[in-house]
Amino acid sequence: MLIPQVKNGVLNIDKPQGITSHDVVDVIRKIFPTVKVGHTGTLDPLATGVLPICIGKATKLSNILTSEIKRYKVKMLLGVETDTYDVTGKIVFASVVKKDEIYIKERIKRFIGKQLQKPPMYSAIRIDGRHAYNYAREGKKLDLPPREIEIFNIENIEVEIEKREVGFIVTCTKGTYIRSLVNDIGKKIGCGAIMIELTRLQTGNFKIEDSIKLYDFLKLDYEDMLDKIISIDKYYEDRKKVNLDKDMYIKFINGVKFDVTSGEGIVRVYSENRYRGLGIIENKVLKRFIIE
Repeated sequence: MLIPQVKNGVLNIDKPQGITSHDVVDVIRKIFPTVKVGHTGTLDPLATGVLPICIGKATKLSNILTSEIKRYKVKMLLGVETDTYDVTGKIVFASVVKKDEIYIKERIKRFIGKQLQKPPMYSAIRIDGRHAYNYAREGKKLDLPPREIEIFNIENIEVEIEKREVGFIVTCTKGTYIRSLVNDIGKKIGCGAIMIELTRLQTGNFKIEDSIKLYDFLKLDYEDMLDKIISIDKYYEDRKKVNLDKDMYIKFINGVKFDVTSGEGIVRVYSENRYRGLGIIENKVLKRFIIE
């Protein structure tokens, strides 16, 4: 029996707690060993939720998808700080919580907008070829430079003073460390805080309600697994369609660029009534991007 061909596209996986994003990629690679596999933005082992996995030629989309706006559901614990900024770390500070719900919500709302954020020491940022968390584990302190991020919205804030827990949903740019946000919020409130739960609800057009839990995915038959891959054409179905005749298409796949009158960004390229791949229009010039 012929094994069905793995199509180029993206899997919307709901990552479970306790494993890394790379662990998820390794699992998918074992299922589809003949194609490239990559993820689109790291989730900590503590975190769960949307982790788009690029398959085949869709790995060329990784940087684009990583740059998409993110949405998270967060729960934090007040009155404590750790070296990792979350519940997995070593306690470095503890305090009583004297503020009320109104004060806490007001302080949290102050973080909406553009700002400079310092990444946590326990992060995958590379310094001289090594991850920052390697230095942190050795007890070495690094002064990581702050990065510009933007918090678009913080909503659904729920405060449980007796439990010292606060939950909210945050929408933010690429590169935002939610652990750092929680740590900064704790300092702003004046009692410290750590992240105890994190779920990514959305990245770009990938939503948690449309995702499949990793372990449910692994229970599927092989052909049903293939059906879960969202094709590149389907993902970009709302983008402009560019039709090329046979001669133009041959030139296109050989790297020839074409002047166009309108459009900007990624477009779908068709020839002879078939989807052929993606192009990019920049400054009214069409060039190839992904050829299927």
